[in-house]
Amino acid sequence: MDRKVLVAAALFAAASVAHAGECEDNFKKSGSIFSGVDFASRVTVPDLSVANAMGQMRGIMIGEKMDVITEDADTGTMLVEQRSTNMVRAIPTLINISSDGSAAVVEMTVKTEKGQFAKQDAMRAYMCPLLAKLKGGKEGKLAGAQGAKAKNSEDTTFKDVYVFSREIAREAKANALAVTARHKGRNYALKGKVDYIQEDGEDYNVSFDIPEQSEMLLQVPGDDQPRVGVACLFRPNQLANVLTFRKGDRATFRGQFLRYDDFKRVLWLQNCSQVKK
Repeated sequence: MDRKVLVAAALFAAASVAHAGECEDNFKKSGSIFSGVDFASRVTVPDLSVANAMGQMRGIMIGEKMDVITEDADTGTMLVEQRSTNMVRAIPTLINISSDGSAAVVEMTVKTEKGQFAKQDAMRAYMCPLLAKLKGGKEGKLAGAQGAKAKNSEDTTFKDVYVFSREIAREAKANALAVTARHKGRNYALKGKVDYIQEDGEDYNVSFDIPEQSEMLLQVPGDDQPRVGVACLFRPNQLANVLTFRKGDRATFRGQFLRYDDFKRVLWLQNCSQVKK
């Protein structure tokens, strides 16, 4: 192998080890299981701008199947989140990036909710290898440009519409503003019963029948939030299909999360289509 390549590889390996060691030295834990725990650390990457560090972190976190909820290059802040499942609650990670001369200081904070349990050693072992991936110099500039183009996962999440509605109700109780920020652009396929069908501007609004939580035989303890309606917006080119829908039909609709209105307590999916059996 060419000597220059060997030297470059050795320098990259040394830099990664240095980042990991710095991360471990700076690692700290605050809070408690009763109030929520923050796990935080930081690394300083020489010869790296804030913009390129932002791009790299975007690419790194999306590569870890995280969703970028919001980012602001001017303040050097980014919020990413592990997508929630039926078994796992969403876990937000806050990234703050600042400049120190020609270097970038990258701080990562993983924030768990109260009642969530996470081991400090496991969190350190998760966070530090991610920060160790940051590169400086020309390699960091290229990685930053590539990472800035990374897109959130386009995978479609299949859910029962009532289960999804209750999840949104609980999320809205904690922070209604975060609901749209968290889900906007995500693809969902929701299964349930058709309620009403009506025009909505140039689109066609097909709403699911969502019962009140008090009407259900099985109830989640502490889930006392009012119902959240779920509606799908179909484009005009879907009119032929929409005209075949009937109130009470069971169907699965696929669409992209558009927004949640906490005043109306309704969420909308856009560009919907029916998933055929």
